[in-house]
Amino acid sequence: MASVMFEVESHVALVRLDLDDDRFDRSALEALTAVAHEIRSRTADIYSVVVTSGADFGSGWSDDALAEDVIAGLPLIGAAFDAVAAITQPTIAAVRGEAGSAGLELALACDIRVAAAGARFSMPETSLGIVPRGGGTQRLPRAVGRAHALRLLLSGEPIDAAEALRIGLVSDIAADGSADEAARTIAITIASRGPIATRLAKEAVHRGAELPLADALLAELDLTVILQTTADRAEGVQAFVEKRPPRFENR
Repeated sequence: MASVMFEVESHVALVRLDLDDDRFDRSALEALTAVAHEIRSRTADIYSVVVTSGADFGSGWSDDALAEDVIAGLPLIGAAFDAVAAITQPTIAAVRGEAGSAGLELALACDIRVAAAGARFSMPETSLGIVPRGGGTQRLPRAVGRAHALRLLLSGEPIDAAEALRIGLVSDIAADGSADEAARTIAITIASRGPIATRLAKEAVHRGAELPLADALLAELDLTVILQTTADRAEGVQAFVEKRPPRFENR
């Protein structure tokens, strides 16, 4: 049975998926949803998150998941990825091997994606006569733009890590075997910043992406006002004046 390992060290949560045959089945989705909800509830001690998997990040859905009737009353199979996307702390996907179909959709639910040099990305559903069911048709164009997204969605052909970097699907390429370490380095850097500020910065980007610019700027201002009421913001200013590293307390 698939499982999701979860541990926290130095305010960084590591989520490691152990998938059966590198595919997402109902047990993996339920476990991932539970972990995502727990992380979201633990802003007091979790400041950033790394999501990783086995030799492949995920090569698709299990046969049983694909066969499920979307009107059968079960939670939609993409709901687990929605739960990951709803995590308030910054999330980093460490992608190696195949990230196809559901694997790519999970990566898209994360804020930052780091690819191993040998990673490959694809959305092959149209070759099966279906469309993506885990948010791929919506998150992919938001990540890389409509033209690149349609090329991947309509052709179903894979791209390598270099092409993924070129189109903005990933932000960094690490040597094979080093993707987890590279993602954790980013997560540690984020965790060293003001945790309230990083959560609000993420919220500002995601909220603003769905709004006209004028409304998005007002939303940014609202979040800035909220941040100014925090002790961490005052500590950041004081540390700057005193030319020392800030000591954030997440309050």
